[in-house]
Amino acid sequence: MYDSLNIWQNKENLKDCGYLQKVPTLLSNTTHSIRSNGIEYITGYLDNLLVSVSENGLSIKGSLNKFWYDDNFCKLTRQEAQHSIEKLQDLLQVNLLNADIKRLDIAHNFIMNEEVKNYYNFLGDCNYYKRLSQADSIYYNNGLRTKLFYDKVKEGKTKGAETPQIWQKSNVLRYELRFMKRLPKQFKKSQVLVSDLFDENFYIYTIDSWINEYVEIKKNRLLTPNIDNMTSKNSLEYLLSAYIEKFGKSFADDFLELNKNNFSTTKEASRSKKKLKELKGLTEESPLMKELDSKILRVKEYYR
Repeated sequence: MYDSLNIWQNKENLKDCGYLQKVPTLLSNTTHSIRSNGIEYITGYLDNLLVSVSENGLSIKGSLNKFWYDDNFCKLTRQEAQHSIEKLQDLLQVNLLNADIKRLDIAHNFIMNEEVKNYYNFLGDCNYYKRLSQADSIYYNNGLRTKLFYDKVKEGKTKGAETPQIWQKSNVLRYELRFMKRLPKQFKKSQVLVSDLFDENFYIYTIDSWINEYVEIKKNRLLTPNIDNMTSKNSLEYLLSAYIEKFGKSFADDFLELNKNNFSTTKEASRSKKKLKELKGLTEESPLMKELDSKILRVKEYYR
């Protein structure tokens, strides 16, 4: 479940280990830079991880999952996260257990019954998040956290990554929860340390948060218009209902929001939104959301 993370180990925890001399020799594609404070930074790669050293400390950024497995299609468990950190410490010859985690991503891939893009329209708004719909992904941002859903196979091909054979002909939906900053506040701890990654209670908390953040997203329902006794008066309503059933209610919501300034008055815009909510037949849960709900909630069975 763990994926990308940002680690910062300050100089006080690196005394007498010679990291300034040793670490740069282990990196590839290194660059040197001097910041406005006059401190020199040496940055390069250790496998897929971006490593930067300076007299202030050591920074490591990247996918721990990919570092361990060579790709991030597999699930990185708590035990495997510990093994990957041990491997990283051995390579760099530094202690990272008491280093701070500045960002942490929790993610999982799901093989779905239909094309990944078919699920997007049923993922609606979420309180305290801004929803951003793109061609191949859905993002939710609130400053502290980001939630996103995307086609993992397509994303891999775009980046030129090699997709494991078993996934190549599958519909792979990836759901990520990214803790972007102020992690101590979010995890209700004075510090979030690398050693916390191996703690069972911490691991369970991250998975529960990942699940709860999904549950908080409003799921758009299917409109299922009853076409018995069709009249000219209700035919347009039924036509609109059928169209929304195909593309999802968020499609209509986005249309009204985009054109809100084109209404003669704000009252007319509000009336349109109200009528949309009152359309007959907005009662059926999408089978696509039933499928995704089931698969995400099932992750709880694999806490350890």
